[in-house]
Amino acid sequence: MKLKSFVLTSVTFCFAAICGTPSAQAATLTTIVDGISNARGVSFGPDGTLYVAEPGIGGNGNCQPSPSTLFQPICAGNSGSLVKVTPGGQPQRILTNFQSLAEQPSGNQGAGIQDLQFDSLGNAYLLTGFAGYPGNRDLPTLNLGSQFPIPPQQLATFPPSTPDKVLNTPLLAQLYKVDLNTGSLNSIFDFAKYEITKNPDGGDVVTNPYDLAISGDSAYVVDGGGNTAYKIKLDGTESQAIPIPKNIISKSDLPPGLEVPPGLLDELPGGKIAIQSVPTGGAIGPDGALYVGEYTGFPYPEDKSRIFRIGEDGNPEVYLDGFTHITDLTFDEDGNLLVLQFSDTSQLGGDITNLPGSLIKVAADGTRTTLVAAGQGLDSADGIDIGPDGKIYITNRGVGPELGEVVRVDGLVAESIPEPGSVAGLLALASVGATTAIAKRKRVPKLDEDLVAKAETV
Repeated sequence: MKLKSFVLTSVTFCFAAICGTPSAQAATLTTIVDGISNARGVSFGPDGTLYVAEPGIGGNGNCQPSPSTLFQPICAGNSGSLVKVTPGGQPQRILTNFQSLAEQPSGNQGAGIQDLQFDSLGNAYLLTGFAGYPGNRDLPTLNLGSQFPIPPQQLATFPPSTPDKVLNTPLLAQLYKVDLNTGSLNSIFDFAKYEITKNPDGGDVVTNPYDLAISGDSAYVVDGGGNTAYKIKLDGTESQAIPIPKNIISKSDLPPGLEVPPGLLDELPGGKIAIQSVPTGGAIGPDGALYVGEYTGFPYPEDKSRIFRIGEDGNPEVYLDGFTHITDLTFDEDGNLLVLQFSDTSQLGGDITNLPGSLIKVAADGTRTTLVAAGQGLDSADGIDIGPDGKIYITNRGVGPELGEVVRVDGLVAESIPEPGSVAGLLALASVGATTAIAKRKRVPKLDEDLVAKAETV
């Protein structure tokens, strides 16, 4: 586990084709731990222990084509785990040999253990992903899926497995209450079965639970495969599924000469195209609403990712726009929204394991400040949280075997002026800034003791 840092300098950044006054900032990315395979969520326990989700690199088991990999096969194995680092301690892997899916032979784009979060009583909850047709998970879901329709374009592109080719990964696509001492899992919600029977967004029958937040007695899960946000009671008694609407772009936003696989895009009148939202990060805001960021689906256009606000009425409304490939969100101690971009350029433009990402702070008055700009050390970054020390922690290099790391953002000094996105977003931000509600994020309240800067992988 190597410790290293990168000194960052100032940059000018533009959003939605509107450039504001250059932001001036200086930050250092201090690597806490490295060697993580397909690193995902980062979180802190009540005692200050740092946890990192490692979906793993799949294995030599059965395979399925996945929309997440443009239908390249992802294959099953037992290579996932959860990494914990106690304050001042060394990394320790727990929940080892967990079920995992990933491309082969590269081991890229793993799905498995996705996120870990805690409720106010210190109970731990574990989210697992999947990235495909949920009927392929195991024989029970295959049999269940045979009773429900599948869209014709999906049958032509990534059809169900035969019984001898199911993945045999029953632990995936679920939300669990987990005992971190014994490793015992108590299932609260099965996203695979829900997607098969309900298909909330009405599109392809796909699930990939990606991100978890907890507030009060409820879990909030963002499903990037199902294009849905869920609110689930922690005792499993109630659930609500909220489809995230497709993203409407112009044909002119497509790269010239792009060959589009069938069934991926919906052509609309007026030269418009509807692409899947692919929501990824979720966080509870100071106003108690759920905020959801999207990565956007193929062809992964730049500057088209949106952030939705979902209030008590369950209606997703565009809160801000003009981002690219959002993978996670969180709110800091002052109620600023922190937006993590996997990449500032289209995924189609380079090696997915090493795309230039960034970190943006959005203040309550609409000011956007680039805290870490593209090219300054964030590459294919995938998860974010605020530590007990009040500092920002990010899972960096989130694609590939043993490439991932957790970095702490140190030495931030920033000045900027408002850099507008959507008008609706600015108005909503002002409203959030005025509220007196206590911010509820994806972590426990700040602890009194300082966290020693060490983290671990699974």
